[in-house]
Amino acid sequence: MQPDQHNADHQHPGQQSPAPGDWQVTEVPRPYHDAFPKDQRPRLRPAWDVFTWTYILLTLGGLALAAFVMIGYLVFPGPAVIALSLGIGAVYLALVWFGMSRLLIYRGTPMLLAFAAIVWGGTGALLIGVSPTAGHLMELAHDLGVPEISMSLGGAYTEELAKGLGVWLLLQIGRTWWNRPWHGLVAGMLVGLGFEVFENVMYAAMLAVIHPASDVSGVLDIWIMRTVFGPFMHVIFSGLVGYGIGVAVFGRGLSRTRRLGWILCCGFAGFFFHACWNLIMDSVAAQLTVYAVSWSAAAALLVTAIVRSTREARPAARVGAYPVVSIYRKVPEPLPIGHLPGLPGQPAQQGWQGQPAQQSWQAAPPQPQAGHLPESFGRPHRDAHPPERPTTWPSERPTTWRSENPNDPEEFGPR
Repeated sequence: MQPDQHNADHQHPGQQSPAPGDWQVTEVPRPYHDAFPKDQRPRLRPAWDVFTWTYILLTLGGLALAAFVMIGYLVFPGPAVIALSLGIGAVYLALVWFGMSRLLIYRGTPMLLAFAAIVWGGTGALLIGVSPTAGHLMELAHDLGVPEISMSLGGAYTEELAKGLGVWLLLQIGRTWWNRPWHGLVAGMLVGLGFEVFENVMYAAMLAVIHPASDVSGVLDIWIMRTVFGPFMHVIFSGLVGYGIGVAVFGRGLSRTRRLGWILCCGFAGFFFHACWNLIMDSVAAQLTVYAVSWSAAAALLVTAIVRSTREARPAARVGAYPVVSIYRKVPEPLPIGHLPGLPGQPAQQGWQGQPAQQSWQAAPPQPQAGHLPESFGRPHRDAHPPERPTTWPSERPTTWRSENPNDPEEFGPR
């Protein structure tokens, strides 16, 4: 039995067999998938649909905006400052990314998909996060007489929405590899990392000129200050937002109300702690207290989510059933058996001038029973004898979903 081939004997109780033209989603442990030769297993690729094109268009727009900003900083304060800030940002990005890749919940994430999440944080999220709405919200706070929350409304609100949108798009694009609730957490942390690196690069280049000693010292001071006093700030906030989206998309047995509740609760948590971080206080002591409390509380929630997700993933990982890949395919139309020559009850193959075909000198293969085709019919001979199932496969009944629309997150759960 091939990993993507299922019949009535391998369906869960109460699950209907997929009809021709329906989407069939099969989850297969990655070790089992890799046990087949490359020419005998489905090719794993990102989805190409409206989510992918939305990601591409917004990313290109954000990339143009980021390039425009960088060109401005090349003119003033100069290329040396930008080069130094970008170099520090690259080192910071590599170190944090490497640390994330050591997590069990990260396992199975392709490098290209992770890079796409980081790119969104520095481009698409930037494009939406600096929308005119942010400026209007800041003006509203001043008009209401509460300038202390101006940065909270203008920064936290739009930025977390932009990063959350990126997480949603990436979970749809990479649903072949990202198919568990904690993958929203992984996507959120990667998006936050990209946003944080670009923001630090921008602030370091912008504020370096006010340093009394030199621009280089200004770049170093800004990076040290933002790294020491606010480490992984956007990674934490976006991770909380992404976790709620991941549970809503891939959580099993949840109603629509509970899925929406996860998005709203985790989204509010990310926004709330980000807004607290952006509060403008009158004294240094109060400002440092706000920083410490908001960062500690948000980090504690993120660590709790990581620990909980790791505990859920560990049992499957121990037996080789994690990470898992999701294989999407449409159920083909049945073959027109009535027009196949050589089967019992069908006309024999004719030669030239209507004469019966000459008998081959080789012995004829055994004829299949009436109304049935041999299992290897229509497939190359090598597919008729797939490799044995690895011992790490935990069950003789792989999980299969039947979905009318694979783009609908509600259809991802088992029926």
